[in-house]
Amino acid sequence: MTKRSIVPGEIEGFLSGCPFCTSHRIGIPDVGTRFRIISGFRAGDAGTVVNWPTTIEPLQHEFMAQIDSDPPNVQTRIILRKDLIEKLPSKPVPKWVPPLSMDDASKLDKAILYFCQKSFQNDKWKTDMGSFYEIIRVIWYFRLPIDSKELWSVLKAHGVPNQTKKIIIEFYEQGSNLVIYCLNKKFRKKKRIEALTE
Repeated sequence: MTKRSIVPGEIEGFLSGCPFCTSHRIGIPDVGTRFRIISGFRAGDAGTVVNWPTTIEPLQHEFMAQIDSDPPNVQTRIILRKDLIEKLPSKPVPKWVPPLSMDDASKLDKAILYFCQKSFQNDKWKTDMGSFYEIIRVIWYFRLPIDSKELWSVLKAHGVPNQTKKIIIEFYEQGSNLVIYCLNKKFRKKKRIEALTE
């Protein structure tokens, strides 16, 4: 496991089967390990861990990989603090995961962990609506095709307390309506797809 402080929401996400929260708990994989990238523009690309070049000093939290779609003479550095990965074969997708691509879901997960971190202070939960704006922004900006019920399922899987459900859903719906009103533009969602596809 890489040395990383436990972010509120991350351990709950890990226990709920969140592949992104699980990725934060993966150390440098052994040579020969099969994996796939689950965030960024290369989300969905699979590869194999290869030996680090002897001519380059090893770097902490990084490993070298042969990506399946790249030529045999081209290797890629994977930076665990930036690139989220999952080991293959993949685990079954949890039922609470919304119909988003891997990259879109990783963006939402990042915003939710930020919200959890801001809301859970001194061992107490106090909903931080300011950081919740980021969740609304991510859903709007990337046109994520999820409704308030699906959003709550993701929040609950990351440890957001049940007693906050009503106020959070109302805040989300009001916030979304406010964005639409201010921009005078209807929210055009992406098409719904199978969860965590490329």
